[in-house]
Amino acid sequence: MRSTYSDILFLGGGVVGLTTALKMAERGRSVILLDRKSTGQEASWAGAGMLPPGNLKKALTPEARLRSYSHSLWTSFSAELLDRTGIDNEFHVCGAIEIFSNGTDSERHTQLQAWTQEEIEVHRIAPAEAQNLAPGLNPLLQEIAYLPQFAQVRNPKHLQAVRAACLQQRVTIVENAEGIEFEHSGDRVIAVRVGDQQYSFEQLCITAGAWSTSILQMLGFTVPLKPVRGQMVQLQLPTQLFPCVIEQGRRYLVPRLDGLILIGSTEEDAGFQKQTTPEGVAGLLEFASQLMPPLANASVARSWAGLRPGSPDELPLLGAVPGFSNLFVGAGHFRSGLQMSPATAAILADLMLGILPAISLDGLQADRFQLS
Repeated sequence: MRSTYSDILFLGGGVVGLTTALKMAERGRSVILLDRKSTGQEASWAGAGMLPPGNLKKALTPEARLRSYSHSLWTSFSAELLDRTGIDNEFHVCGAIEIFSNGTDSERHTQLQAWTQEEIEVHRIAPAEAQNLAPGLNPLLQEIAYLPQFAQVRNPKHLQAVRAACLQQRVTIVENAEGIEFEHSGDRVIAVRVGDQQYSFEQLCITAGAWSTSILQMLGFTVPLKPVRGQMVQLQLPTQLFPCVIEQGRRYLVPRLDGLILIGSTEEDAGFQKQTTPEGVAGLLEFASQLMPPLANASVARSWAGLRPGSPDELPLLGAVPGFSNLFVGAGHFRSGLQMSPATAAILADLMLGILPAISLDGLQADRFQLS
């Protein structure tokens, strides 16, 4: 059997695994990353790349802390990737129109209060102002807010840039690594076997999204993560019709700089079935045309589905796995994996190096769902 050694082995090559691997390689560690298929082709690729604003000084909840920490990192991280790789991930501040459904005063008040308490810039705007920001928006929509600091990034290009940066930092990436087996010694996982190849390491980090559950189960650690299917539709227009993200509840329109518009997204308990459905696509197209009537005439470029890793509280499991001295996990980000990946990578890198993370992990611990 062939054997290869590294300081750190990652299982899972989505945006969290790639970004954390990059951070560890930058800090002088030898890194190998294994992916069951191809890197960056699951939930990380399938999402819309929306990056809501945050204010770390005023962030009080676990979600706000992780979101705000990432918000503080995105601009510099994107510039570094472009400088290193020449790949533009299209990060830019585009603003977002937030539309509240009629008759949901409580929802509107709660959300506006949360933004205000966090001191995020937000403006209540009239329908006419909203149409100036997004020409074609349905004039019947009444309850609207605008977040000028909302940003976006183009998922596939960002993943290409992070992967290229990893290779520049001599991260070894092994794809199509299926059928893994583990070797233990006391409270340590010391090796992973794939066929006739053995990978030995000092530390192991599980960053496999919805597949993290089955991997951790092999190690005797049960986590309540499950796949949640999200379907997306991409429209093609000759030019960009509007520049800002438009959100209503958990569905949204995201305009790309080249005229493409993403419509998302469904939330379905469909196991690991990743295909789109006629009902899902039709529902998204109807949502888009109601929100922005001119989109009813747009051409459908493509549609796809991804599997988000969902936890019971929709927040990730981060940090050391109890019962092991060298096992870590970063998974379960649900809808926010790409958005929260810069902060997640910084936190995991700090923990694996024995450094206190920049934010509290209260409410994000890997073992918070374990029965006492």
